[in-house]
Amino acid sequence: MIYETPFGIITTESEVDPNRMKAVQRALRWCETILESTLWTRCTEGSEISLQQTINQQLVELFPLEAAMMDLGMKSRFSSNHLPIHLNRSNACVRTMQHQPRALHTDLVASMLLLLSCSNFNASAIPRTMHSILTSEQRSSLPPPARRQPYVAGRPSTSGRDFLPELEIMKLLSQHHNVIFDIQFEMRNGNLRDMRAREGMLTEEDEGETSPQISGAGMSYDPSDYHLKTVVDMERGQYRCIATDRVTKVTIGGNTYRTTSARD
Repeated sequence: MIYETPFGIITTESEVDPNRMKAVQRALRWCETILESTLWTRCTEGSEISLQQTINQQLVELFPLEAAMMDLGMKSRFSSNHLPIHLNRSNACVRTMQHQPRALHTDLVASMLLLLSCSNFNASAIPRTMHSILTSEQRSSLPPPARRQPYVAGRPSTSGRDFLPELEIMKLLSQHHNVIFDIQFEMRNGNLRDMRAREGMLTEEDEGETSPQISGAGMSYDPSDYHLKTVVDMERGQYRCIATDRVTKVTIGGNTYRTTSARD
């Protein structure tokens, strides 16, 4: 299929979702509108179109068609979720911080065009990998980088889910030692995980052909200090930890215990 855009023609092997194409075309028209009254210029080298601007003797190039190709699932020389931008003819490696929903690459190009549309742009909004375009005064005015907070294991969940009492979970496990059970718990990243597991040592029957030979011994910390318990993951044939303070459902000894937050 052939699609005409403000920056050239895009040819795809199959038809593109109409709504997706409309969104991409809308973003490209936005780019074209921004060009009309800013410091950016359109440059053509062979079949490639770039939008260029020199800022403090640093050449910045944006590639709207590359962005459109990524949005349409086509192969591009830029990595997914990265802005198709060069700084002094090299990839500037600018990545979006937005994860859900993912922004269109073409929208990212339009946003960067708008950000750098005039000489008095907001220096604090410039990605770290592009700080060479800033003057010494602009760099000195930047706020100090935020210190990364240390990770503290075992913190209470902030997901709002309901969990089974940890004491009840520990009691059930102690009453059914070395018995296979199904458990659903919230991982530290907030996702729910289902696991078929059992307590006890990993045996040769549990291990798959590619499973690493690990014993579970010699850990540098006590899992119980962080509301964790080491079990054997029956599907992977490896030791894993379950979060005993974040269990939403468990089936053990022929009975199922669950909260309203359990996922079927």
